[in-house]
Amino acid sequence: MKLSVLSILALPLLALAEIPPPKAPVTLNITALTAEKGQSTLECWSLERTFDVSDEPGTKGAAILPLDGLMGDAKYSVLPPKFDGGLHNAPTVQWVVFVSGLAHITLPNRTEEAWVRGGVNGAIIAADTADVSEKGHSTVYPSNVQTVSWQIPLRDGVLPKHRVLHRGACKQDEGWN
Repeated sequence: MKLSVLSILALPLLALAEIPPPKAPVTLNITALTAEKGQSTLECWSLERTFDVSDEPGTKGAAILPLDGLMGDAKYSVLPPKFDGGLHNAPTVQWVVFVSGLAHITLPNRTEEAWVRGGVNGAIIAADTADVSEKGHSTVYPSNVQTVSWQIPLRDGVLPKHRVLHRGACKQDEGWN
């Protein structure tokens, strides 16, 4: 069988035609530190707000998730390697976005735990404030590098609309769907 030059040049194009486009996220699943009966607990939430398609310069056409209800008192934290944050409550209802490093969150009266790696899927909601949780949670940063995070309070402590997927932290592959 003889192939023409045109046929040979077309073969790579046929291969490309069968590659499906990347799946755009629909919504964000996120680990939430909440409280039940005065004790902190971990849940995996699916936010009700869905991703939009950006029309902003620089991100036009990309998936974006508007984060409603944020306050202006965000903090940027740099935690040293092997830092122990101890037992504490969330100071306010807030997003905590780990940009780098590793956080290990445990609960004093439960076996649930969360390992949160900075970067993709590095965001959590911390809502186990002192008015709803007696003891709070412990956070240790066990890696050999600094952990960098943003703490972004939610206005009036209002949580984003969500549904609970399951008890415990979201798993690595549950970041978005």
